[in-house]
Amino acid sequence: MLVLVPTELEADPLRGLPLEIAVVGMGPVEAGLSALEVLRERRPPVAFLTGLAGAYPGTDLAPGDLVLATEEVFGDLALCFPEGVRPMGRHLPLSERISLRSPWLERTLALLEEGGGGARVGPLVTVCCATRDPARALELARRHEALAENMEGFAVAEAARRTGVALVELRIISNLLEAPEAPWEIERALDRLREVFGWLSQHFA
Repeated sequence: MLVLVPTELEADPLRGLPLEIAVVGMGPVEAGLSALEVLRERRPPVAFLTGLAGAYPGTDLAPGDLVLATEEVFGDLALCFPEGVRPMGRHLPLSERISLRSPWLERTLALLEEGGGGARVGPLVTVCCATRDPARALELARRHEALAENMEGFAVAEAARRTGVALVELRIISNLLEAPEAPWEIERALDRLREVFGWLSQHFA
């Protein structure tokens, strides 16, 4: 079971579990290029991407909650004005959304509901610049009907698409973007991440 993570911080709690872990780096450029190399070399039928995520306002998510991505949206691939983010021109050859729906996603959700505590399912947004403005967070959430944001998902999803590997993105909420100054609950999130992947590593096939 191949699991991609952005950083050693997110890899550490998974050490010792029967998983094949690859640290692909933080941010879309490093994560995308590293994931492409890993997936081309190992060619698994399915790979997981996991790590921390910030919950958008209005989602009722809390630190320690799980989110499963149905699609990834590149939220920063847009026109940025002081009053907010607007879409690029319709005639530009942009790719800003990748679907992650697959039988593997359904299998993961069923296992989580059976013994992993369940997960919220919906779109996630990838950003280059982590959101610290609650108004921007709310705008991205509404525009994309998204649950949470991260900094690698879209790029890793593109690497998976190019290599023909199914990707399951399962994130753990570490912080709430409606309260950007509040401390991130990283330890709580990582403890939960270990529990969940301990369960999945025993039952996912």
